[in-house]
This record gives sequence, structure tokens and C-alpha cells, in this order.
Amino acid sequence: MKFLKSHLLEKVPMKIDTSKLESELTRLGLEVDSIEKLKNKSDVLFDLDLTPNRGDCFSVLGIARELAAASNKKIKKENNTLKASKLSPKSKVKISAKTACPKYSFIEIYNLDNTKKLPNFIKDRLEAGGINPINPVVDILNYVMLDLGQPMHAFDLNKIGKHINVRFAKSKEKIQLLDESSKILNDKCLVISDEKESLAFAGVMGGIKSSVSEATDSVFIESAFFVPDIIRGKARNFNIQTDSSQRFERGVDYNLQSLALIKATNLIKKYLSGTYSTLSTVENKSNLPHQNLIDLNLNHLNNKLGFEIKLTKLKKFFDALEFKIESNKKNFLKIKIPSHRFDLEIEEDLVEEIARLEGYDNIPTINLKTSSSVFSNSVYLQTLNLKKYIANQGFQEVINYSFVNKKSLQDLDISKELIQLKNPLNENLEVMRTSLLPGLLKTLKSNLSRGESFMKIFEEGKVFTKSSRVREQNMLSGLIYDQDKKKNWSSKKQFSFFDLKKFAVDLLTYLSAKEVKFQESKNAFLHPNISLDVLNNGKLIGSFGRIHPKINKSIGLKKNFFYYEFITDELNFKDNYKISETSKYPSVQRDLSFVIPGKTKFDNLDKLARKLAGPNLVDLKLFDLYESSEIKNQGSSFAFNFTWQSKFKTLEDKDIDVTVKSIVEGFKDKFNATLRS
Repeated sequence: MKFLKSHLLEKVPMKIDTSKLESELTRLGLEVDSIEKLKNKSDVLFDLDLTPNRGDCFSVLGIARELAAASNKKIKKENNTLKASKLSPKSKVKISAKTACPKYSFIEIYNLDNTKKLPNFIKDRLEAGGINPINPVVDILNYVMLDLGQPMHAFDLNKIGKHINVRFAKSKEKIQLLDESSKILNDKCLVISDEKESLAFAGVMGGIKSSVSEATDSVFIESAFFVPDIIRGKARNFNIQTDSSQRFERGVDYNLQSLALIKATNLIKKYLSGTYSTLSTVENKSNLPHQNLIDLNLNHLNNKLGFEIKLTKLKKFFDALEFKIESNKKNFLKIKIPSHRFDLEIEEDLVEEIARLEGYDNIPTINLKTSSSVFSNSVYLQTLNLKKYIANQGFQEVINYSFVNKKSLQDLDISKELIQLKNPLNENLEVMRTSLLPGLLKTLKSNLSRGESFMKIFEEGKVFTKSSRVREQNMLSGLIYDQDKKKNWSSKKQFSFFDLKKFAVDLLTYLSAKEVKFQESKNAFLHPNISLDVLNNGKLIGSFGRIHPKINKSIGLKKNFFYYEFITDELNFKDNYKISETSKYPSVQRDLSFVIPGKTKFDNLDKLARKLAGPNLVDLKLFDLYESSEIKNQGSSFAFNFTWQSKFKTLEDKDIDVTVKSIVEGFKDKFNATLRS
């Protein structure tokens, strides 16, 4: 929101230097983005960065209200009356879309001179607000919008029919707008039409056929209240952004329409001459918003503020903000909110308003009372520690939008159960992500295009799906791309599946996972023969492996890379530590190497080996997997290292020999294995 300092101080007569005004506005929550001193003019241009909920401050009047309330000043009163007219409007207005447009005010002005020049102050204020002058009638309407916050539109009275209708567009209805673009509307778009065709895309932009030009001598001016939900997102969907849509999307005061028309009509009469009809309004009061009534508990207020505020001071604040106290009973106030403050709905909103006017810097400082309470580790801290661990393994964290392009999900065949956004940031971010993979792939491709050949990245965040209900799930995903041999001058080996498995095992060990098992992965993102699913107590908690070739193809990348994903909430294992006495007896180790024909899963070998090794087994490792031309026809060689240790005695060779014999016989019976010498 841009405006001139002189324009604001015309509303609130006071002396205040620019730097103090900047500080005061920022203190009130109207953050000053920039200040520019205008050349050849003794004036200053302010640019405010307003939050979406403060639609009332998209006008100089709204900003003036805030400044006046904080400075204990009064807003200068203006002439809000219109001399009575005996002329009835020639046009008849009907509202078919009553819920979308509960109120529509209009007036007709005849025999005006649209070639006259307007005074410089209007031109200067429009240019300061970033609005280009067009012609006197349109400029006056834009000036009133900048001044009061009510967008209006003028139609050339000689170019429109006699029956105006506010309705929803027909499916695939066409309209050519003022910017000369043609749009095909849908049945969710609101339009202003006459008997023949649509005249304007309501709340967004007028049509070119009924537009006002310098030759125009009679106009029909509308000033309407459109429900924000109906206008919101429409401009963006059609790649349009206007000052009108920006205000209607955030909300316009539903009691402002006639006031804006009166001001615009008086200015047109003053500077362009002409006569006007009576001001008419068509409204459906049952569909208009209601002024909120909010109960305020004074004890609650004082507890929230941290100090006691006197009722007299409170009433002073409420008067300044145009809040009305409807009742006052035993520390309970009922407050009626003005129509322009549609952002206030609950008691906490009132507490914030009072704190804002009091000034956060003026709230007394109170020393905190410390406590020796022990707090349990929160999910947030657990996730933070998890991310720190992964970062310490050489991964870099990336953060992507939760909004993604629909095509990126379709390319990966994960577009089912997606959630479509009603009001996307832009046309390329129209759905919620169902996986973290698209964002990681985008980051990978972006870095590869800049010459990177080694990447280890991860992301932790929410994914969203919708079947019978909306479901949010926290996921942890990572990606490893290595075409630079692990970025290590001493290594000639690229990152492999076994490196990834070691990372997964180490991660789960760090998290104190106990009952974890691996099995062949069914994850559609991963190569079916080079991937594993991770299960905890039989429940799937994650997957890892080489990326599936179809994904390489879909993103146009020939080189292989690796991917893992875990359900974050399933990684919060409880630390069930057990303390046991260390054995004072020595351990015994034996290495056994088996040649096993055919293809056998290591998991099956591991299970049998542990079962046959007995209760004194403390460690089992596969230290070699070997294939050569000598044994290729026989199968593969698996070399195991067994470690036994008893807590009660020294194990003798004869004890171990019996166990080893059992293992050899078991492997021979189960896998037809032979012991290598």
C-alpha cells in the first residue's frame, strides 16, 4: 500500500516528522517497507507491507484510523452528503447471485465533460499509489478507492442496456477485458451483465465494450460489496492482478458503498460538471456480514497483558478504535466491532488490539520465575536431533514448498489422492505434495545443471493426501548422487547400495531401534532388485535403495542415484536401555565360509546362523561375499565371523566345536551348502 504523507496528514491533522511516523506505523503493525522523498516536491512516499488480514488498511482512511487511535487524535470530518436529485436512474438492477453480492449501490451521471483536467493533487496521489491516470472519471473513482478503500467501476451509459444483472457466469462464457485480453469464464466467476452480454468480471476488471473514454458524457457507476470468498483466487486463476481484486479478496467494509459513491459523485460534479440521478441501493440484508459481538473478560485481559489496565483507559482505546461497549457486567464487557474490522473475531483479538495501542515497549518488564522441572523430550527436539545426526553424516538439508506442480506428481505416478489448492500462489504451485521426492529431484536437477557431480541432500516435512479425509504425515527423505567417487581423493569407489544400507543401519542404531527387520522393497520409487523396506515390529517405517529406472527416464537423467524415505513419527523410538554386567570370561571367535548354490537371501542365512549358534552368541558378521570363475558354477561364497561369550564360564573348544558342527550341518540341510577349506 503506497501513499503520500501529505494525504495521510490531511485525514489526521497533526505535526509529526517522517522518522517518527515510520516508527509509529511499524509499531502499530503496519510495517513500513520503504520511504522515498519525492524530488521537486516537499512530500514523502510511504510504502507499507500489510498483512492479508488488514484489508481495512488498504486505504488512506484505514491507515488514518490507526494513526489517530495511537496518537489520541480525531480524523478530520468530510462532507458526506449529496444534494437531493429529482432524476430517477434509467437503469434497473437485479441481483441474481444474492449470496455473492449482498449489496449493490449505483448512480447515473449525465452530461459530464470527460475532457477536463483534474487538479494536480489527484494526479499526484494516484501516481504515488502506483495507479496510472486514464481519464477524469476513472481517475476520480481510483482516487476514491485509494482514499476510502472502496473499489468502484464506471460503465459508459450509452454502451449498456437498461437492465443490469449481477450473476454467475455461464460455463465457458467469454468476455474481453479492459486490458484487451479475452477470458473464458466458468460458472464460479461473478459477472455484471445487461440483457445481451457480460459487461464486467465482477471484483476484478471491467469489459472493454462498455468502457469509459474521453468521449463519454454519461456514466453508470457501481459500488458493490462482493463476498471475499467469491472473488478470492479468481484474478490469479486468470493471470490478472488488479487494485480492485486485491481489496475485494481481503474484504471491503460493507457499509462503505454509498459513502464512496457520494464522494465520487461530488468530485465529478465539482470538476467535470453534469447532473446525477438519485443514489440507489439493492441489497439482501440477510446475506450481509454481521457486526461481531465479542465478550471480553477483564481478568483474562490483565493476565494476558501481564499487568492491570484501568477501565477508563480501556474505554479510551475502544473509542479510538470505534469499538462500542454494549454492556459491562462484573468485569465482563460485550464489545461491538465496527464493520471495517472484519479481522476481529475472538477475545484474543481484542487483547492484541489493546496491547498494540498500549505499545509492546510500554508493557512492564517482570522477572520470570524459574523452575527446576524436568521436561520430557518433545517430538520437535527429537526431529531436530535426527536432522542434526543426518547432517553430521555429510548430508545437506533442503527445504522445498509444500505446494508443487501437478505435472511433477503425474510424471512420478503419485497424483492420486492429491489436494487441489483453491487459491494457489501461482499456476505452477496448484497442489499439495504427496511425497518429498519431487522437491528433491528438482533440487538435484538444478544443481546438476550448475556442474555438481556429487550430492547428499535430505528433507524433513509434511506430505498431504486426501481419500475420505485429509491426511498429513511427516516424512524424512534423502537422495545421494555420486559421479565423483564420494568426493574423496583417496577413494576410487562410488557410493553403493551397501553404503546406503550402512547409513540406514547406523541411523536406526543411533535412534535405539530394536525390533527392526529388512525385506524386499515394494516401494514404487525404488529398483525392485536393489532396495529394501524397513519394518519395526512388522510395521513398515521406511524404504531405501537405488532409484527406479522409470524415474530416471521421467526426469531425463541416465545416471543412477539412491533414495531413502522414512515416516518421521515412526522413528521416535523409546530409549529402553538395559544394564547388564559385562562378562569376565574371554570370548571365542570362529570364521566359517560356505559355498551356497543358486541365489539365496542373506536374511535367511542370518536367521538360521543365529538360531544354530546358541544362546552364547554375542556377535555375527558377514565379512566377505565372494564370487569367482572357480566357484561361479557352484554358487556364492559367504564368509561369517561368529563371536561367543558366556557370562558363567570359559567356553572350551569342545563346546564351540559342537556348535560349529551344528551350524555346518544345518546349512547343508537347508541350503545344500558346503564348507570351504
